[in-house]
Amino acid sequence: MRHERKAGLRLAARIGPDGLLGPVATQDTVRVLADFAAAGADWGVGRWLAVGTAALRAAADGREVLERVRAETGIDARLLPGDEEASLGLIGALNTLAELDGFAVDIGGASTEVSAFEARRRTGSLSLPLGAVNATAQFGLAQKAGATALEALYAACDGIASTAGAAFLQPRPGCTLIGIGGTVRALCKVDRHRRGYPLHATHNYLLDPAEALDMAARLAGMPVRERERLPGMAPERADLIAAGAGLLAWVVRRTQPARILVSGAGLREGLFFSDLLRHQPEPLFPDVLEASARNIERLHQLPPARLARLEGLAGELWARLGPLAGAPPACARILRFAARLREVGTAVSYYDWEAHTFYLLREARLYGLDHRERLLLAAAAAYDGPGRLREQLAPFASVLQPGDDRLAVRLGIAAALTHAIDEACRGEALPVQVEALPSVVRIIPARPPLDGGPVAPGLAEDFRKAFGRALAVGVPSPEPAPVGG
Repeated sequence: MRHERKAGLRLAARIGPDGLLGPVATQDTVRVLADFAAAGADWGVGRWLAVGTAALRAAADGREVLERVRAETGIDARLLPGDEEASLGLIGALNTLAELDGFAVDIGGASTEVSAFEARRRTGSLSLPLGAVNATAQFGLAQKAGATALEALYAACDGIASTAGAAFLQPRPGCTLIGIGGTVRALCKVDRHRRGYPLHATHNYLLDPAEALDMAARLAGMPVRERERLPGMAPERADLIAAGAGLLAWVVRRTQPARILVSGAGLREGLFFSDLLRHQPEPLFPDVLEASARNIERLHQLPPARLARLEGLAGELWARLGPLAGAPPACARILRFAARLREVGTAVSYYDWEAHTFYLLREARLYGLDHRERLLLAAAAAYDGPGRLREQLAPFASVLQPGDDRLAVRLGIAAALTHAIDEACRGEALPVQVEALPSVVRIIPARPPLDGGPVAPGLAEDFRKAFGRALAVGVPSPEPAPVGG
C-alpha cells in the first residue's frame, strides 16, 4: 500500500424518515470522493474499484447518490449486494491469514456480514441489516444502556437469522472467529492497552471470546464520556462501540469460538485481491506467507535467483540442524523465509542493517504467521550475535514462549550460516551434505569455498554454544585408513 485516506460519513444515521439520504448527505459524499479522486491523481491512479455498501442499499436514493459521485468525480462506484460484501470481506481476510476453517464477522456501519468457511472456501453467509451506526440508534446504545438493550439487540439478530434460515450459524466449539472491520479493531486496541501488549499490531491479534462478551456488557453500561477515556479508545468511536461490541458478542454467543482473530484486512482488500487474482478459479493465494514475502522481496528489489538458492540451502541445513536444536517442524519454514529476507534491512541502510531488518520484518505486511512466529523470523533474519538478538526480543517477552530466545539464536545462526556458505561458494553450494557427528557438524558444499579459508569463522563459537558441537564447513570427513599390508 502506497497511500491511504479515509473519512467517516455515517450515512446509515443520516437516512431520513422518508428513506432518503437527501441533498446534504449526498453532497458530503461527493465532496469526500472528490478529495479521494484528487489524491488518486497525485498518485497516478488509473483505475478505481469503488462500491457502495449497506447504507446506500438501504437508502431509497442510494443509486442516485452513486450516480452523482460518478458524474462529479469520475469514480464509477457500483452498489454491492450484501452477499457479495460478505464474500469480499472474507477474501480480504483469508488472503492475509492462514486460517482453514471457521467463521468471519464483518461489522460495518449499517450491516454486519457473517460467513462460515471450510478449507478456505465460504460455505454460508448472512447479511444482517444492523451495524454499529444503525444499531446504536435503534437500541439506544449511544449512552449508558445496560443489559436490557443488549438483550434486545441479541433477540433482534436471532430473529433475523431465523427468518433468513441461516442454518450454518451453529455452535462450533474450538473454531476460530475472524473479526473484520473498525469495531473489532477498536476493541483490539482497548484490549491491547488492558494487557500491556508490547506489539502495536492489530492484524492477527488474538482476542479472548470471554473478554469480548465482557467488553460488550461493560461498554453498554458505561456513559459515553467514560468510554472516551478508555486507554486505546478513539473518541470518535465511543458512541458506536457498545453496539458494535454487542454485534460481535452475538456472533460469539452463536458460534462459541475458541478464539477471535482480528483481521486488519476486509472488504477493501477483498476488492483488490478479487481483481488481482480474477483469472484464478478462486481469488485466494495458495500460500499466504509466500505471497506476502514475494511482495516484500519485489518492493525491496531482492534478487530472485539468489533468494531461491538461499531458501534451498537453508532447508538442507535445517534438515540436520533442526533435530539437534530440538525445534518443532514449523521452524523449518520460519528459517527458509528468514534466510530469504535477511538482507531486507540493507534497503534502508547497509550500516545497522540488522536493526532495520528486525524492525521491517516485525512491522511489515508479512502474513500467514502469528505474532510469536513473526518475532522469531525477524530475530533470526537479523541475527548478528546472541546478545544483540536477545536485546531485540526482550521487549516482547510476553508474546514469546519459554526458551524462544535460545530457539531464535539457533535459527539466526542457521540463517547467517546459509548466507556465509552461499557467498563463499559463489552461489554454487547446492547440493550440500551435512554430517551431524557427536563432536562436530561437517557441512560439505557441492563446490568448495573458493578462497580455501574457513567459512564464517565468526559463527564458530556461537554455533558450538548453540548446538553443542564444533562447526566445520568445506572439510570432508577423513578417509578411513587402508586395511592390510
